[in-house]
Amino acid sequence: MTESHSPRSGGEARNRPKRRSDADPLITSESRRRQLGSSFADQQSVEEAWEYDALRPRYPAAAVQQILALGEGAARGCVEQGSTAAQSSAPRIVDLGAGTGILSRQLLCRGAQVHAVEPSQAMTEVLAQSVQHQDQQEDTALQSRLRITGAPAEETGLERGSADVVVAAQAWHWFDAGAVQQEVRRLLIDGGQLALIWNYLDTSDETVHRLTRIMRAGDVYRPQWRPTLDAELFGPVQTTEHRWSRSLSVAEIFRYATTLSSWLSASEEDRIRRRGNLEDYLLRERGLAEEDVLELPMITALHAAQLRPAG
Repeated sequence: MTESHSPRSGGEARNRPKRRSDADPLITSESRRRQLGSSFADQQSVEEAWEYDALRPRYPAAAVQQILALGEGAARGCVEQGSTAAQSSAPRIVDLGAGTGILSRQLLCRGAQVHAVEPSQAMTEVLAQSVQHQDQQEDTALQSRLRITGAPAEETGLERGSADVVVAAQAWHWFDAGAVQQEVRRLLIDGGQLALIWNYLDTSDETVHRLTRIMRAGDVYRPQWRPTLDAELFGPVQTTEHRWSRSLSVAEIFRYATTLSSWLSASEEDRIRRRGNLEDYLLRERGLAEEDVLELPMITALHAAQLRPAG
């Protein structure tokens, strides 16, 4: 993984998706949002969850460190105000829609206490086994700082004020916006932070642009997009972007395509057509072999907002 902060040229803007906001979201149909979001919990086997975990990108170290710093700052502010609710030596982070725990594990490895909330039993099984295996192989104690709850983000059942930071990685767009914001308010300590993070494919790159269209990938970078949060609950959104790239072989790109919600919810006929279109582009038009490696530019966006004081 390499990070770069060099600007893109204006001529590449033609490959970008149209600018959208929460008023004009990518998934405009509520029923479609529920169908795609539930595809992970309802249609994914444990084997597919392992494949998801293997193929999905991790988050840049700098972005993970930012989340930890948000938690440390929130806990410190709470203590300074005389509260004993957040005097732990490690930031307490609730990871909503944690999936297989890609971000959860990165936070654990940097010392955080993590409560992963995820409705998919297959995905939480991958998370639990991955952390157990890492503890055994590396003589760590990550399991002692991890809790897992099988629940939706909108109704976690966790204790009030149990988080310095609530995060959602690659997941916020699947939640009911009003309900989940109320739940986040309930979970956060006074002065706590909401952190929303996405790894985006950068469609200013021609290859990425073609691949996302063929795979019907939704995780594409939209330069002006920001999450719309209830201004009575949260302060202004602060956004930080990290540019980097990941290397995938052609074979891995074919596998990556099968981890997308659009694939999981597609008919077998659509899957065959999509696979054929990928073969046409990568193997025939580009003349690549399955072992050839492509460098795919990525942008990680971290959106953070502080909980407003009650009342």
